[in-house]
Amino acid sequence: MEAGLGILGSFVPLLILGGIIFLVAKLMSNRGKATDESAGVAIRRFFQYSVMLAMLVLSTFGVAGLVDAAVSAGSRITADATGTALSIAFVVVGLPVFVGLALYTSRKLRTDPREQRAVGWAVYLTIVLFGSLITVMSLTGAFLAELLDERSIDRAIGIHALVWATVWAGHWWVAQRKGDSQRLHAQLLLGSAAGMIATFTGITVGATVVLNQIYDWLFQVSIVDTGIEPLAGSLIILVVGVPVWWWYWFRHGRYLDRGLLWLAYVLLLGVLGGAIAVIIGTGALVFGVLEWLLGDPGTTSAALHFKFIPGAIGSIAAGSASWLYHGTLLGERGDRKRTEVDRVYDYLLSGAGLVVAAGGFATLITISLKALAGRGLTSFQSGNATAAALTLLVIGVPLWWRYWSTIQSNRKTGPDAELRSVTRRIYIFLLFGVAGIVAVVNVIIIVFITFADILEGNFGSTTLDEASVPIALLVTAGAVAGYHFVVFREDRAATHEVVETTLRRVVVVGSSTDAIVDAIRSDIGASVTVIEVASNPVIAASTEDALDVLRTIQHRSVVLIPDEDGGYTIQPTND
Repeated sequence: MEAGLGILGSFVPLLILGGIIFLVAKLMSNRGKATDESAGVAIRRFFQYSVMLAMLVLSTFGVAGLVDAAVSAGSRITADATGTALSIAFVVVGLPVFVGLALYTSRKLRTDPREQRAVGWAVYLTIVLFGSLITVMSLTGAFLAELLDERSIDRAIGIHALVWATVWAGHWWVAQRKGDSQRLHAQLLLGSAAGMIATFTGITVGATVVLNQIYDWLFQVSIVDTGIEPLAGSLIILVVGVPVWWWYWFRHGRYLDRGLLWLAYVLLLGVLGGAIAVIIGTGALVFGVLEWLLGDPGTTSAALHFKFIPGAIGSIAAGSASWLYHGTLLGERGDRKRTEVDRVYDYLLSGAGLVVAAGGFATLITISLKALAGRGLTSFQSGNATAAALTLLVIGVPLWWRYWSTIQSNRKTGPDAELRSVTRRIYIFLLFGVAGIVAVVNVIIIVFITFADILEGNFGSTTLDEASVPIALLVTAGAVAGYHFVVFREDRAATHEVVETTLRRVVVVGSSTDAIVDAIRSDIGASVTVIEVASNPVIAASTEDALDVLRTIQHRSVVLIPDEDGGYTIQPTND
């Protein structure tokens, strides 16, 4: 019963999040539009789908509890009278309300095409599908872990998993037939993310366990528990994650239009997430070697000290696989012109390298200031800190230079597109903003430490020691901001030399995947607004015919193009 209440409680944030997403999306979708839907319709949908979602959660929890009680021993019902009574209450109250709202929603979807395209309906399906998926993954993992660890079947967990799997399957079926595919891209990518994270986590853990066993066998150092339990845990994660990733990504997600959400998934989670895993694994290897050479490893045994190697290799292997796979999804650069996607890729990895390198630079300054103050770090501590600083520099500088040099090279060969790039402007101004905040905060800290020591009569080497970290951060932030300010000034000066075009905005009636969209953005630099067409156009011979067509059209917006003969082409759009 407690496990069921935990599941129920986990859906409360989803309800709140769903309401916020619904209201914001509705306000944004209606901003600046004149539609025939009143505020009352939006409020009706908000309460309709919120209550429907809440009743679904209660009903599912109640049904699972009753099924568990029914298949258990007869004494179970009386022994857990409170839990059984609560399940009955949830079913008696929640199930009829949910069924009634579901029937009402089904009728609205049949009679009003706008309901199928409504934000509320899409948010409801997204929350239910993603929430039930995560619940099923968690319960399945717990069920398999219990089965392998205790050699017993936890009936309650299994029943809850089956009931929630039924909820997921039912809503998936409904979404395929009654959902707006454009608005359901988010749930496909969320499911893909859940499956991918579980898959690569399982790969990392499994590789680490196997390599640990090999390391232990080679050097006769017991660094992990013996047995198959650690490997079994990684296999459970893979058993749960691989099917989810295959279904969501390989069957559906990778074929979606390459819009903002798709690119965010590939670039932020796949590419940048994999790069971070590689950075962490490589950093662990480099730091371990430098700590052994320069610092205090804390042990005289090399075998014990280097026991981190299997975990680092596992992280590098999984991160590299994610990085390379998602990088190939973006296509080979030699086959096409540089696009904004390429720029986002380069700037993300350049920024990651810069952050790591800046951390190493700040650490070296801190060590130097503490040494100048004649206090602070012991020799061993100084050696470990130096090893950490060198590790960050060894990892960060090459990564930053690799991608920043590519960026600057493209700035020279194709200044028109590169200087107008929104990604470049965001990157530079973001660095200014972050460096500025870091500088202001640390100036305040330095002033506070200085005057506090002056007023207390302790101003001297102690002050320098206490202020070493904020001074190091201030100097590092100043160096980063100063360099990129020079870049900004060079960009601004070069922009005035670029031949300006009068074309600033292009409206494309078609699809965001059309090649012309990227070509306009990269070659001309104009902003592109894409109007997605929904169906075949309707031809009207006269103004009266056009008005008759518009009165019967079910879409919120259309593109109307007059022709030379006094007729009109009416093209509904995906709004």
